[in-house]
Amino acid sequence: MADGVVLVGLPGSGKSIVGRLLAERLGRPFVDTDDLVERRTGRSPAAIIDEDGEPGFRAAERAAIGAIQRGAVVATGGGALNDPLNRWDLWQLGTAVWLRAPEESLVARLAADSAVRPLLRSDPLGGLRRLAVERAPFYRAADHVVDAARPPAVVAEELGRLAAPARRRLFDAEVERHHPFGPARARVVFGLGLELPADDRSSLVVDARLTSLQPGLIASLGAARCMTLAGGERAKRMRTLERVLEWLATSRVERGEAVVGVGGGTVGDLAGLAAALYARGVPYVAVPTTWLAQADAALGGKVGVDLAGAKNAVGAFWPPWSVFADVAVLRTLPPRRLRDGLAEAVKAAMIGDPGLWSLLEERGRAALRRDEAARYAITERAARVKLGIVGRDPFEQGERRELNLGHTLAHALEIESGYRLAHGAAVALGLRAVAGIAAGRGADPDLGERLDSLLADLGFAPRRTFDAAAVRDAMMADKKRLRGRQRWLLPMGIGQVTEVDDVSDAELGAALERIGA
Repeated sequence: MADGVVLVGLPGSGKSIVGRLLAERLGRPFVDTDDLVERRTGRSPAAIIDEDGEPGFRAAERAAIGAIQRGAVVATGGGALNDPLNRWDLWQLGTAVWLRAPEESLVARLAADSAVRPLLRSDPLGGLRRLAVERAPFYRAADHVVDAARPPAVVAEELGRLAAPARRRLFDAEVERHHPFGPARARVVFGLGLELPADDRSSLVVDARLTSLQPGLIASLGAARCMTLAGGERAKRMRTLERVLEWLATSRVERGEAVVGVGGGTVGDLAGLAAALYARGVPYVAVPTTWLAQADAALGGKVGVDLAGAKNAVGAFWPPWSVFADVAVLRTLPPRRLRDGLAEAVKAAMIGDPGLWSLLEERGRAALRRDEAARYAITERAARVKLGIVGRDPFEQGERRELNLGHTLAHALEIESGYRLAHGAAVALGLRAVAGIAAGRGADPDLGERLDSLLADLGFAPRRTFDAAAVRDAMMADKKRLRGRQRWLLPMGIGQVTEVDDVSDAELGAALERIGA
């Protein structure tokens, strides 16, 4: 192996013992991230967790991982992979290997080990099982899986023969589909230079722009047939959906053959709804190629098209069988289109991830440029917020409505503009508007200023000229209305959203003035 080796796995899987043996075998330096943290801080991981909490330890761990040089054999702390920035940095160091063993055997090893593990003190077996579920998407993203229940010397010998990867997964999750038709679970994969699922029976529905920007991507999918569509909200109409359905019918597509949507959110919505309707439902695979689609639109299974005065008014719940999101394809997008994804990430942070908010403040602007690690981490963290909410409320009976934060006005602004206003710009304005309403209802007094500062740093215009009467009229067709009352999601703080249905006409007027030019 020209590069290093990164060992991941649950506590007790032998990362340190195997790592030292492998480093000696390969003639490489050995680094244990927990030991590295202790050397850099003068405190053990257990002491840091006891004194500063787990977030304090994770911050020290991130700094230590960023200092590791290529070529080493690295044994990672159990929770190091939770942070997508850590995973990005670690995967850059070399081949990632998951040392996997049954939790029962790991408990026996830990009982004979004097090391203090604060996260497993009260219930070692139950704690290991919980960690195994939580960390599975990160461990499965490793390049190789090795049986770690064997003697360490045997494991180290096998590791010395493994080949370095050509393509990298960084997140590989199985999530509930929550649908009576199709598989019970779907696969969601994020990475850099992913190996995409080639299937010579599938039907590709592709954004026409990708045929020149990403010809290799289209070819790698090896599909039986391909239809190109103009992306953008103006194409997301019934007439375009009918074209896709007629194409599937004349192509004699059969029920078990997948429709693969390749492109941004609008193409994904069209392809997904076509898959839901054709032959009463065929498999759907999403290959999102915009930041907006990767961070939000390709996830959750809501697919649909627009009517003249109502966005996403016709649709279905049809969760994809799998999602493959390659951050490398975002390199071809101009900043204007990248901002669409950033707006959804800001929304996700406000709903449920203060850590994502901090990342956006610290590195969001750089992610628009060349900071691909930050771009990836922002994408994954936003996606994990949505996946968590959808998993708890798949059919939008309660919590899932929080994902509409800022979108009531955003959709109305898009309709008023004839969809000339970019989705991200509309969401940014919508977030500013609802933050203004929330400020008058006891929200964190610093929230509005922090939001304005972040959006300005990311390049969003704070105001826009629009016809307020037309915006109000467009809101009347919003799907979230119930018994004639508009439901609003209001941000009360970072990670705290509340739903109300009593926003007054005066409050709405003030919100529109806040974002109007």
